[in-house]
Amino acid sequence: MLESNNIDANPLSSIQPATPTYTWLNIKNIESQQQFSKQYQTICQQHYQQKKWILVINPQKNALECLADNTRLDASKILQVNTSKVKVNLADIEKALCKGNCAAIILSNASLAQAELSHLADCAREGKTPCFILRDSTSIH
Repeated sequence: MLESNNIDANPLSSIQPATPTYTWLNIKNIESQQQFSKQYQTICQQHYQQKKWILVINPQKNALECLADNTRLDASKILQVNTSKVKVNLADIEKALCKGNCAAIILSNASLAQAELSHLADCAREGKTPCFILRDSTSIH
């Protein structure tokens, strides 16, 4: 721990070059099926890596199908999980983020409290796995 009264004899040595900040948790409000498609496409193209999955939880079916039809991405690297068929809880998502085995994780229409979002951001940072939450702003919750 640094004490507040420590003085650096060489002040130039403590100057760090500017490093770009990276947002590990991104929340986007989506207003149409076309916007879902566009977001899936943008995220997948930005984070596509040959040896890592892109995990999509509760994908918008038509939007993800458009992604497969309109891009040159290898669809076998996009793992889709629908929570109506497979039980996925927050701990599973946190574990996937922390492990860093995915190029990115996309959650569609997840309802999470602020504390849960903060924890997801910490997990994403730890595993260096970007996490995107796409919220359908047209549906009433």
